[in-house]
Amino acid sequence: MARAKEKEYRDLTDLPGVGPSTAQKLIEAGYPTIEALAVSTPHEVSQATGIPLATAQKIIQVAREALDISLKTALDLKKERMTVRKITTGSKNLDALLGGGVETRTITEFFGEYGSGKCVDRETPIPAIRGGESDVYEIEDLYFKYAAKNGEKPYDGGFLVRAEDLAVYSFDGEAVRKARAPLLYREKVEKIVVIKTSRGAVVRATRAHPLLALTVKGPAWVASASIRPGTMIALAPPLGRLLEGSTAIMHRGISWDRVVEVREEDYGDYVYDVVVPGHHSFVAGSLPVVMHNTQICHQLAINVQLPEDRGGLEGKAVYVDSEGTFRWERIDQMARGLGLDPDKVMENIFWIRAVNSHHQMAIVNELFDLVKRENVKLVVVDSVTSHFRAEFPGRENLATRQQLLNRHLHQLVRLAEVHDLAVVITNQVMARPDVFFGDPTQAVGGHVLYHTPGVRVQLKKSRGNKRIARVVDAPHLPESETVFVITEWGIRDPEEE
Repeated sequence: MARAKEKEYRDLTDLPGVGPSTAQKLIEAGYPTIEALAVSTPHEVSQATGIPLATAQKIIQVAREALDISLKTALDLKKERMTVRKITTGSKNLDALLGGGVETRTITEFFGEYGSGKCVDRETPIPAIRGGESDVYEIEDLYFKYAAKNGEKPYDGGFLVRAEDLAVYSFDGEAVRKARAPLLYREKVEKIVVIKTSRGAVVRATRAHPLLALTVKGPAWVASASIRPGTMIALAPPLGRLLEGSTAIMHRGISWDRVVEVREEDYGDYVYDVVVPGHHSFVAGSLPVVMHNTQICHQLAINVQLPEDRGGLEGKAVYVDSEGTFRWERIDQMARGLGLDPDKVMENIFWIRAVNSHHQMAIVNELFDLVKRENVKLVVVDSVTSHFRAEFPGRENLATRQQLLNRHLHQLVRLAEVHDLAVVITNQVMARPDVFFGDPTQAVGGHVLYHTPGVRVQLKKSRGNKRIARVVDAPHLPESETVFVITEWGIRDPEEE
C-alpha cells in the first residue's frame, strides 16, 4: 500500500486540496515533502502556514495514507524495529554499548567535555590577546591573571577559570587565526614528555597532548607519548609575525621541524590547557608549535559509507557545522586508517556551515529532498544548541529559544523516521562557560533536549587518549558505560592501539 500510494502522490500538489499556493505555504513553513507533512500535526501545520485547521487535517490524513502511517499492532512494531539498521562507531565496545551501533530512525546525542588532560608545562609561552592587547604570556601567569579576577572552580581533578576577553592563535586546518578561548584549565601531573627539535623548539606536555606531525599517511595529530626522534612536527610562524596582527597565515606558512630528542621526566606540578571551542588547538612555545586539544562524528561520516558487512549502510553523510568543527584532515586520516581513498570518502560527505539558528533549521528543511536524491544515511548536526544559546541569551529569551529548539529537534526526528536514516547531534557542554560554572555534567538545552533524542550518550575523558562513554537515556538500552580510545587513525578499542 505504501509504495503504490507513494508513486501516486509524488509532490505536494498531487494531494487533494493542495494547490500551488497552499504548497508554497507548506514549503516555506518547513513542510517541503509529503513525508514531512505526514509526520506533522494539524495544529502545528495550521499555525505555521495559516491554513485552516480542517484543511490541514484533511491533507495530513491523505499524506499519511500515502505513506501507510496508521495504527499498528505491537507485533507490527516489533517487525519494524527488526529492520532498524546500525552504523559502527569503529569501536566494538562503543557499538555494544549502543546495542550494535548508531541507529537509523532515531536521534543519537553525544555530549560531554573537551579532553582537558591534554595540557602543557606551566612555563610554556603562549601568544594571546587580552582585551584587544597582544602579548606573550607564560601560560601559568595567564591562568592566574583570570583566576584573580574571576576565581577558579574545581573540576574533574583540576581547576577551571573563566576568561571572558581572551583570544589565542589557533590552527583551523587552513590557517593560523585568532580564536576565542573562554576557559583555562589546570591539573597536577607527576610526569611530562619533553620533546626537542633541530631548530630549538621545546615542547613540555602531558603524554596525551597531540602535536601536528608528518606520518607515512600524511599530516596527523599524534600524542606526545607517541612522538619519536626523527618525527617531523609542525611549527607555526614566529611570534613576531603573530603579534603583528596578521589576519591569517595560510597553511603553507606552517613549517616542519625534525624531532631530535624525546624523553619522559618527573614533574609533580600543575600543567595548563586553553579551551578553544571549534578549533580545539592553540599555538604555544618560544618557537611556536601547533598543539591540539579533539571525533565520533567524523568517524561516523566515514563509516556510514562502508558496506553493510563492515558496519556501514553504503550511504552518504551530511555534516551541518554550526561551530566550524569539521576538519577534512581528520577525514583524510580516518579514511586512510580504514584503507579507503580519502578523496572518494570526502566526495560522499556533504558539508554546510550553519550561520545562525534559523539557517540551521532551513538547512534541515532542505534535507528532506536531498537525502532521498543522494542516498544520505547519516545527518550530523555539530553542535545542535550553539546558535540557539548565542542568539537567545538570558531568562527573558528562554521560552522563545526552547520553542525554536523543540521545533528543530522534531524536524530531525521526522527526517530520521521518514527516510530511515541516522541523526547524530553533539552538545559539548564544556564549550560554554555558564554551563561550566553551573553543573558541568549536564548537557545544555534543558528538558526539550533531554526528552527528544532516542539515545543520549555522555562522554568523559580518562587517562591518555581513553574516553568513557555512558548511556544516560535510551528506552531500549540499560544505563551502562564502556571505554574507547581516540587514535590518530580514528575511534578504536583500547586493545587496538
